[in-house]
Amino acid sequence: MKILKSLLTGLIGMAAIFLIANAVYADETNPDQPTYFNGGIGQEEADDMRLHARDYNLRLYFSEGKKGQSITDVAVTITDKKGNIKLEVEDAGPMLFVQLTNGTYKVVSQHNGVMKTQTVKIVNRKGVNVYLNWKNSMADESEEIYDDAVSQ
Repeated sequence: MKILKSLLTGLIGMAAIFLIANAVYADETNPDQPTYFNGGIGQEEADDMRLHARDYNLRLYFSEGKKGQSITDVAVTITDKKGNIKLEVEDAGPMLFVQLTNGTYKVVSQHNGVMKTQTVKIVNRKGVNVYLNWKNSMADESEEIYDDAVSQ
C-alpha cells in the first residue's frame, strides 16, 4: 500500500510539473508583456489547453488546408493600438492563449512565408477566439488561393 501511495504521489507531482512547464508566463523584466499559454500538440496537451482556455481572453488557433490540420512554428506578433509590441512568439501553435488588458490589438502571424493579419478587440473578460487557417498549404496543392487577410 505504501508503494502505491508513493507511486501515486510521484505521478501527481510529475503531472503538476508538466502543467507548470507548459505554461509560459510574462517576462519579469517586462511587466507589460502579457501572460500566455502556448502548445496543444497531441490530444492530451490539446485537452489540457482547452481546460485552461477561459483563463485567457485571446485564444488563437492555427491550422492549414481544407481540413484544418493543426500547425506549429507560427511566428506571432501582437501590437497595441499605438504599435507597441505586446507579445512576440517565434514558434506558436497549434494554440496560443494570451491574457491582455482591454483594448484593440493587431495580431500578425506568419507560417511558411505567408503572413496573416487580424485586428481584435478585447473587452472586459469576454474572450475572443481567432482561427487562422493557411488554406493554400503544401498539404493541399489543389486549393484555390484565398486572400491572406481572411481568417476563419
